[in-house]
Amino acid sequence: MSNRTRSTAPRRRTRTRTRQITPRTHWLLLSVLAVTLATALLLQGYTHHMFGITSDSVTGVRGSTDMVPSQVLRGGPVIANAATTAHTAQVKPRTIALTFDDGPDPVWTPRILDVLRRNHVHATFFIVGTQAVAHPELVRRIVAEGHQIGIHTFTHPDLARLAPWQRSLELRETQLAVAGAAGVTTALLRPPYSSRNDALDNTDWSVLQQADTAGYVTVLATQDAEDWQRPGVGRILTQATPHGRTGQIVLMHDAGGDRSQTVAALSILLPRLKAQGYTLATVSDAVGMTVPVHPAGFTSTCKGWPSSRCCRAATGSCGCWAC
Repeated sequence: MSNRTRSTAPRRRTRTRTRQITPRTHWLLLSVLAVTLATALLLQGYTHHMFGITSDSVTGVRGSTDMVPSQVLRGGPVIANAATTAHTAQVKPRTIALTFDDGPDPVWTPRILDVLRRNHVHATFFIVGTQAVAHPELVRRIVAEGHQIGIHTFTHPDLARLAPWQRSLELRETQLAVAGAAGVTTALLRPPYSSRNDALDNTDWSVLQQADTAGYVTVLATQDAEDWQRPGVGRILTQATPHGRTGQIVLMHDAGGDRSQTVAALSILLPRLKAQGYTLATVSDAVGMTVPVHPAGFTSTCKGWPSSRCCRAATGSCGCWAC
């Protein structure tokens, strides 16, 4: 009996010591996030210079569309469950989701935010990771003023022209840059050089499927304001104004060059749309998603979709409204 007592006593002391030195889970997760973010940012120069993936020259002629589901080609601009059954969502009637790509920009993003604030409008900003790293205070302002964040890759390449591992790196770096800047993560993705559903080809579709597996909902556009061409304020207004009751996701830009025409057009467009009876909303509100942006470290099993609808536990994604 005394031998049994002596043999168990050291084990009790060992267990007690182990409990004392084991870090709490949340501190471990924060440490991993910090190390991963630092590593990702160091990789920025590697991807930027070694692979040339920031060049617009990676875009090219689109190919066959036989692998893209017909319900996607003809469906709504918000696409979920691309890796399996593929569901799309339409914008609610007489609802406009204004979206801004390529920022944040230190000159134009604040001016666009000022116009949105004066008109009490919330929009969705698709952030480029390098811009988030350079201007984290603007990412924080976007979130603080009630706008929605999506990701637009780290260096703005055409994802369809990249290897799968490069696509993953682009998405991960951007997500980490947003988390580092504003303490949030997002399930929304807009691939660079994307446009409408009917422009998708097989390679584009492979990008959306890979993104779905990684936990993203893809947001395309239904109406292009063409402000990237700087065609004049009048032309931007014409291109951004919807016709009829059909809801729209309007593509605009808050970076990538001189956006003074965009700022001027918005000052006219927003009160005009309101006077015509349109509702201006974020992407999630426009299509009926639950909020897709969460504090960093929060795990959403449904990428912003209601948890009661068709969750796939294997990947954490949900296709959500037509089950």
